[in-house]
Amino acid sequence: MEFLGEVIEWRGPAPYYFVPVPEEEGAALRDVALATSYGWGMLPIHARIGTTEWKTSLYPKGGGYLLPLKDAVRKPAGLEAGDEVEVRLTFDAPPRQPKRPAAKRAPVPRRTGGPVTADQLTIVPANQATWEDLQAVFGASGDTGRCWCQRFRMLPKESWASEGPEELAARLRDQTACGDPKARETSGLVAYLDGEPVGWCAVAPRADHARLLRDYRIPWLGRDEDKTDATVWAVTCFVTRAGYRRRGISRALAHAAADHARDRGARAVEGYPDFVDGGSVGTPATFAAAGFTEVSRPGRRRAVMRIDF
Repeated sequence: MEFLGEVIEWRGPAPYYFVPVPEEEGAALRDVALATSYGWGMLPIHARIGTTEWKTSLYPKGGGYLLPLKDAVRKPAGLEAGDEVEVRLTFDAPPRQPKRPAAKRAPVPRRTGGPVTADQLTIVPANQATWEDLQAVFGASGDTGRCWCQRFRMLPKESWASEGPEELAARLRDQTACGDPKARETSGLVAYLDGEPVGWCAVAPRADHARLLRDYRIPWLGRDEDKTDATVWAVTCFVTRAGYRRRGISRALAHAAADHARDRGARAVEGYPDFVDGGSVGTPATFAAAGFTEVSRPGRRRAVMRIDF
């Protein structure tokens, strides 16, 4: 599919720039969406502008589709809002499968076995995992299935309710580049135990988290920190799959997150644990076991723990 489109700027999280698919081409895509979409109407495709080709997904929006333009694609081509571009999209549409009776929902795996050690886990950057594996970790209900690790990344006036789980899940998929092992950027790690996806950890430059910079006082109270410093990374979220909790998976992920940040040029990595219940941000023990040390305690409940490389 080829078309001419105009680059637009959108208020959402990165990527901030998109090319809307024209109405006629969008109608053709809707005809095959049921066969190609991996969920919520997202369509995995290969896109090409000029000599640059990349793998991404079309976002459904207002009955049409938007092609996201990451900075890694847009900036080298010198593209800005209002520019007209020639776009080529290619995708493989698998044959439609006959409808089958709805299967019973698989039961949540019960916790079996004791603590696991790091050498029992396989931990990979999220772009080397599949989106289906990450969905299995987050589940379809509870806070993880509503937030999709976007708590610290939302923009002003955004919330779980205003954006909805479909939009937030789409943002996470874009941030992780799941299923694209050649991607240069990914914002987290996925843990596997005996081939099963069991855990997630968000780790990315601290400056990538809009709400962390704008509304969250824990990292900044009583400290002289440059909020724009991209060489300081942050571990902001842990999710352990139901049935595998309290077995040490978050501790292994915290250790791997520090290595991941250091290997990608970070000069330091931070976490913001909760002394009361840990929750998705982790406990002090989780970070301490991975080599983090406390550098600030702005309140009774929260601390800043850090590794300087």
